[in-house]
Amino acid sequence: MTCSAALSEWLKEDAPVFGYLLKVLLASLFAMWLSLKFELDQPRTAMLTVAIVMQSRSGMVFAKSYYRLLGTLVGITVSLVLVALFAQERVLFLLSMALWIGLCTAGSMVYRNHQSYGFVLAGYTLCIVGLPAAISPELTFNIAVTRISEILIGLICATMVSDLVFPQRLWDVIQAKVRQRFSDFSDLLRTTAQSSASTKSSKQVLLRFIGDIYSLESFRASAIMENDGAKHNRIRISEMNKEFMAVATTFHALEELLRRQRNNGHPEVGASLATMYLQLSEAISLNGNSARNEQEAALVTNQLATFSNSFTQNMTFYRMQLPQNLSERELLDFETGAELLQRLAHELHAYAATYASINRSENKLSSSETLATPKLEMHFDAIAVALAGVRGTLTLGIMTALWLLTDWRSGIEAITIGVITSTLFATSPSPNKTIKQFMIGAIIGTVSAYICNFHLLTQAQGFWMLALAVTPTIIFATWLTTKPSIAVVGSGIFIVFLMHIGFNSTYNANPVTFLNDAIADLLAVLVSGVMYGLIDISSSQWSRRRIATTLRGLVVKACKSPLIMKRVQLENAAFDLVQRAGSAQRIAEEQDRLVIDWLLSTLEIGHAVIALRELKPEINHPYFSDLLLTSLEAIAVLHETPTEALRIKALHAIDNAIENLTLDISNDIAMPEAAHALRRQALSMLHFIHSALLDEESVLVTQEKI
Repeated sequence: MTCSAALSEWLKEDAPVFGYLLKVLLASLFAMWLSLKFELDQPRTAMLTVAIVMQSRSGMVFAKSYYRLLGTLVGITVSLVLVALFAQERVLFLLSMALWIGLCTAGSMVYRNHQSYGFVLAGYTLCIVGLPAAISPELTFNIAVTRISEILIGLICATMVSDLVFPQRLWDVIQAKVRQRFSDFSDLLRTTAQSSASTKSSKQVLLRFIGDIYSLESFRASAIMENDGAKHNRIRISEMNKEFMAVATTFHALEELLRRQRNNGHPEVGASLATMYLQLSEAISLNGNSARNEQEAALVTNQLATFSNSFTQNMTFYRMQLPQNLSERELLDFETGAELLQRLAHELHAYAATYASINRSENKLSSSETLATPKLEMHFDAIAVALAGVRGTLTLGIMTALWLLTDWRSGIEAITIGVITSTLFATSPSPNKTIKQFMIGAIIGTVSAYICNFHLLTQAQGFWMLALAVTPTIIFATWLTTKPSIAVVGSGIFIVFLMHIGFNSTYNANPVTFLNDAIADLLAVLVSGVMYGLIDISSSQWSRRRIATTLRGLVVKACKSPLIMKRVQLENAAFDLVQRAGSAQRIAEEQDRLVIDWLLSTLEIGHAVIALRELKPEINHPYFSDLLLTSLEAIAVLHETPTEALRIKALHAIDNAIENLTLDISNDIAMPEAAHALRRQALSMLHFIHSALLDEESVLVTQEKI
């Protein structure tokens, strides 16, 4: 390898990491210097703030800093109120504190991203400020002002260094992700169209795409604090996320239908559908390749428009090529597949058009577009959220009881770390694994703090030697946080090391105090780990059953709700539930794959149910309403309690609806073309649900309950 090639490879892979290490170190030392200059009590608080809010991209630093400041202000305000009300009533103070911690933990489960972090801060700030203030009420105001001053210095240092030293813009990441997602999905569609094998392997790739929807929403919310490009395109990014959600679910429904057709259908019907599918894959490609940018996406948009405009003509042509002796059900196989292909083409066209419009300066947003900004709504399991709050409250109660019963001088330290870990990791996909990594980091951080306090700081003279003493641990911890698989270890080192660093405005490390605090930290993390194990609302079998039941409940709601559910509501609710539960991140585990199967089954059948209910008012048929209501009732009952007997009952109800509607279409020769098309669409959706319920690989068949 030449020197230039080696340099290019380093710049591509290692330079960003090196730049991030340098930024964290500079911001930490700058925060330490300012805190010492202003003679604040705890410079380590400012340094810890830097370590927590520092991210690789400027926009994320701005967003996290904003919510850290907001959460801290709320926590300090609550601390002042509780101290004013219950300073002389320790039990009432602790009960109120426990209630607040529970509410904040629940809030961190309800909200996403940095908003969730704001709730975490509002919770444990009460421990950091409220407990010392309750012990010394006369110092309450000084403690609060000092705390907010130290945090402000940390936030200012982090945001300044992030934006001025090797700035990395989040908008660049968003653009790259948008382009990569469109290209990768086009590749997936083209690959599956060209392959005649089963498409089970595409499920994991599809779920990765769906996960990108939520990461892009997080990036979009953070990037609007960064530059005008992100602000101008924020609505289009959100609209594109909504469109891609529709594309992804229709793609999966089509893939499942084609798989069933290959296994059990007429070969010529399957061949015709495969040919039309291949034509769609060609329409989304440019000379056999995927679009790489917005300009090429505009060309793809034109090709998709041409494909959609000629689709009815092409479908008629391929239908005429089918054998004359096909049964009505085999013809329905073709029409159902064609219906899904047409829907996918329309959704792809809308998605590609929105993608192509990004960064066009001539596209100004109207006031109506601004008001109609699409958003991902929140959907969560209320019981799981309540249990998370109870877990946070119990953790606080255990640590508080230990403090009061033993009069332990490090009790406040234990309570603080216990609350931090019980709230901070509540939204993790695998809290038990996360808390184990944090424990490892806490042990390393404790050892590092001991070496620094009693071997390095004792020899330090002046700021630069002080900086030299803390630099190795800061760099090591920062480097670990750049490795996704062990990032929590780095976070544990950071938090524990900086909480135990042996200097405030003066050097004050004491071996007895240090040992007490170290034991308190490790004990608090251990208690949090035990509580996560006892109240596991993420990866337990109970949690999986709850998520599966809730997903099936969405189909029940789609069947029975007085107002017709929108497709985007179904998709958003289903994806959000699984995303929050962490199953999408743990798809490699067998039990979580079952949750994913329930997710995809819910979307398949739910979409068809919604389509039927939307068609119902437009179809003038004397018996259709009754037939449809009977079918929907049977589908709803099946999803409330999935059993073989109820599946057969639902199949009979749908069979009856299909037969009656087919006879009506055959007998009514004078039926207008528009009415005929609507009834054929209804038949296609009924047939799609029927084939999905017949599928022996369906989760409704293989798993009655999980």
